[in-house]
Amino acid sequence: MTHIFLTGQIQIGKSTLLRKVLTGLPGVRVGGFRTVTAADLVGALGSVYLVPAALDPPLFSEADRVAIRFGGNRGAVGYPEVFDRAGIAALRDAEKADLIVMDEIGFLEADAAGFRVRIGDLLDGDTPILGVVRQQGETAQQRMIRMHPKVRVIEVTKENRDSLYPEILAFFMSKLKHTGGGYEESEVQIL
Repeated sequence: MTHIFLTGQIQIGKSTLLRKVLTGLPGVRVGGFRTVTAADLVGALGSVYLVPAALDPPLFSEADRVAIRFGGNRGAVGYPEVFDRAGIAALRDAEKADLIVMDEIGFLEADAAGFRVRIGDLLDGDTPILGVVRQQGETAQQRMIRMHPKVRVIEVTKENRDSLYPEILAFFMSKLKHTGGGYEESEVQIL
């Protein structure tokens, strides 16, 4: 097993746990992507933007908008062509990083075939991945992640979210030492 994907109920703390693990790995070169929601549209809950994981704070433009969330019965509208453009761009050369971030994989990119192929290539690779996969739904991407032999899917709950941190951090510390990512154990601080 090389990769860990977190899953669980909405707003349970999956992305927060992911960010905490990244903070515990200072000096690690991060590739991949994360999604950011911004309340920037009247009549909608917000736009979802796909940004490179290494950008902190995230910078995004309308060209990076992969979806609009409306809430209620109106749900969300995804833009697969943006996933195929911005998503593939964020994953370009990701295998050259020490750790790949994929936060998050769900239903919005279900029709983004090029993005799905790139994710599959990275899952088959040896660069460790820390990601989030939406618990609800069964898209081709979600199924590919859940069934991949190199992936361990961990459900985050209110009861375990704090205790998972040291386990996941230790897992990636071990993986990063083996991949020669320039990471030293003494640099990690367990919070």
